[in-house]
Amino acid sequence: MNCIIQSMVNKSSINKENFSELKERTAKKREAINSQDESLADTRLLKTFAIENNLKDATVELFFEEVLILQHFFMETQDQKHLQEMKRAVNQADKYIKENSLTHWESRLARFNGRVSDYEKKYSEAAQYYQEAIAKVSLDPKYSENKAMGLEYEGFLIIDKLLLGNSDAVSEAEKLYRDYLDTEEGRNLKIRDYTTWAIWRSGVLINLCRTLIDLNKTKDYRDKIQEWLKLTETDLRAPAGVQVWSDFGFRKNEIIKIRESI
Repeated sequence: MNCIIQSMVNKSSINKENFSELKERTAKKREAINSQDESLADTRLLKTFAIENNLKDATVELFFEEVLILQHFFMETQDQKHLQEMKRAVNQADKYIKENSLTHWESRLARFNGRVSDYEKKYSEAAQYYQEAIAKVSLDPKYSENKAMGLEYEGFLIIDKLLLGNSDAVSEAEKLYRDYLDTEEGRNLKIRDYTTWAIWRSGVLINLCRTLIDLNKTKDYRDKIQEWLKLTETDLRAPAGVQVWSDFGFRKNEIIKIRESI
């Protein structure tokens, strides 16, 4: 496994030459459970540097990194203050994107608006955001190097369909899980970035399990839930020789909590 560098970013040491490296390092660090506070502080320092130096795309990316870390805080604690901070950061990103006419980030923005709406239990609103994210995904600056982004958004949309009473959503989720291997974009992501592939793919079934439990369908799906959890654990074990940049701690915690609830 690649080591996640733990050193704090020093404001005085940030410059245009090392900015991209520091940004990439910090983005990887946010997947380590024990580095969240530090990662948030580093992300905010880098965001300030990006704003001051008119690095507009980097500023948007760092807004979204901040949102992801605040999302992690909320996922782990269910403390509403973290959700409110997350929502505030999304709104700030929205304002910055509009003020600077950065329309190519609208798909990613819709994705994060969808996550906030989900946590607020506004599932119809969230579904509309995900539909927007899917419709605009090809405009995203990172789409050319990761065409599996649309698969992640489809996963979020499927869960909202399930919450809104669509009985086909379970089979759609199972198909999407297979699509991470059966489609070219899914296979390419697995080869290029196993960590992201495993986080996204396992998330399909983890979110499915949790939602079925929340809908009081544990009895009907108990055996399937156990089967799905075993599949996700397989995804979170990288094949021999494959380097990853996360220990998948958040996903593993989610699996533990699901098993405890059934």
